[in-house]
Amino acid sequence: MKSFNLIIKSFKNTKFRIILYIVFSMLIAYLTTFIPVIIQYFLDILLKEKVHNNVIEIFLNLFNGKLSFIPTMCLLLLLIELLLIFITYYRTMLKNKIIQEFQFNIKQKLFYHIQNLTYQEFYKKSLADLIQNIADDVNGIVTFIDKQLTYLLDIILILIFAIAQLSKLDISLSCIILISASIMILLSIWLFRKSRPIVKERIEARRKLYDKIDDNYSNFKFIKVNNLQEKEIERFEQVNQNNFIANKKKVVTDAVYNMTVTNINKVQNPFIFILGTFLYIKGIISVGSIYVTISYSNKIGRGFQSFGEMFECINSFAISYIRLNELLNLTLEDKDNNLKITNSKIVFKNATIFVNGEKLLTNLNFSINPNDNVLVVGATGSGKSILVKTLVGFYEYEGSITIGGYEVRDLNKQNVRDTICLLLQDSYLFSKTIAENIKILMPYMSDEEMVALSKEFAFHDDVEKFYKKYESMLGKNGLTLSKGQRQRLVLVRAFTKEKPIMIFDDSFSAIDKMNKKIILDNLLSNMNSKNTKIFITHNVSLAPQFKKILFLDNKTAYFSTHKELLNIENYKKLYDLSLNNIGDDYA
Repeated sequence: MKSFNLIIKSFKNTKFRIILYIVFSMLIAYLTTFIPVIIQYFLDILLKEKVHNNVIEIFLNLFNGKLSFIPTMCLLLLLIELLLIFITYYRTMLKNKIIQEFQFNIKQKLFYHIQNLTYQEFYKKSLADLIQNIADDVNGIVTFIDKQLTYLLDIILILIFAIAQLSKLDISLSCIILISASIMILLSIWLFRKSRPIVKERIEARRKLYDKIDDNYSNFKFIKVNNLQEKEIERFEQVNQNNFIANKKKVVTDAVYNMTVTNINKVQNPFIFILGTFLYIKGIISVGSIYVTISYSNKIGRGFQSFGEMFECINSFAISYIRLNELLNLTLEDKDNNLKITNSKIVFKNATIFVNGEKLLTNLNFSINPNDNVLVVGATGSGKSILVKTLVGFYEYEGSITIGGYEVRDLNKQNVRDTICLLLQDSYLFSKTIAENIKILMPYMSDEEMVALSKEFAFHDDVEKFYKKYESMLGKNGLTLSKGQRQRLVLVRAFTKEKPIMIFDDSFSAIDKMNKKIILDNLLSNMNSKNTKIFITHNVSLAPQFKKILFLDNKTAYFSTHKELLNIENYKKLYDLSLNNIGDDYA
């Protein structure tokens, strides 16, 4: 239902255009079905049949005595054809505007929705699925509305106007078209039901094929180095075979439908001609009536011949519709609560943190005061990163976790992130210049301030070596920088807009020893104590530099000094191992 509401809302500003589009479509359908009526009238008059049509006769009276019958009828046909061209052109332009605005609106709304998903919901679905939802599925829906709804509307309107015109002739001729149309509609329903699982299978098989090709191209060097070519060829053959089978099923189904519809169209015209001849001999209908019936039969028949493609689009639309509905049902972050955090004190009280429904950390009890420098250590997988990510609302918890006296679960998550800066080991860089990446949080920062901050994080000297210095382009995700340089740039960027709580999640792992010492000395100095700093690291040898240490072990937390924690066996083992790590000690 949410997908339906989204689609309707995306048409919000195009209501008048849609009404005008429907009016134009009705005019096109009426004029298209009226052209055979003009030819019928023309033939019957020439054959001296009794015929009457108010619209045509009004037009003939306009030229009474000025033009003979044949030029007048030719002029009428020419005017209607020109009118059709004119209306069709404006309807096409109108449709393009409707579709463009619809596409813009639906992508905008979906992008907004994804940006505001909770962290937990975002990772319930893979990033690839989310991208597919906002790209492939939206394009499928737009294509369906753009092409198939227009086509379906034209078929329905032509069928209505054709039957209305035929009802004025002879009901028996109309019955042939009605019976043929009914059979083709039933066949179309069969095709729709039959092809729905086939289309779904085909889409999935095609996705797996594209994923396999992309995966192989992305890992080409690894496959070569490890001589995995033959295995990968076998795997590709299997995926390609599944894709071939899925396509074959669709081709066979479409072939049965198209062959049946084509044969119905071939058979109905002789039937119309035979019945029409019999009725003509009896003096019930005219030759023009036979012509107009055959003309409508061909128009309707050609329309149904394209139903195979239309139903494939309907099935694709249905799949996209369901997937979008799943996406729209994911939980959004609460933006109603506007509590402002004025105190950066962090308190964990009997807190238990859950990841995918499992308890990762239990019974956490400690507090971090404003302006404290805290080191968080523990073995791999102990939950260091998850603990700090819970502070910004990424994970669920029981018990109490407060910032400035407010429960994290009750706070507007945007307000939380305005208070906390979380720097990850691999932060994203934009394909812009070094200066643009640094100033992205503070666009109006002066170059002097940028340079001073870069020096503080031992990054300025590296920038000076680039040809264009701060105006050098980084490439995709900082391609031109080493990992250590990327981490230093991210540190500079973070401190262009300092927040009350700064969290460094293994943010120094790739920085060389000397630069790491310079940066840490600057961050830990008394001159730089205007905010709380939490450092997460595998390098426990840094512990003596900190007054407070949070040690995570066996799902719980120990918060104390380095000296006191050395009495805990697992902490001492971790510390001793860290001292013995080659090249990872604190210079």
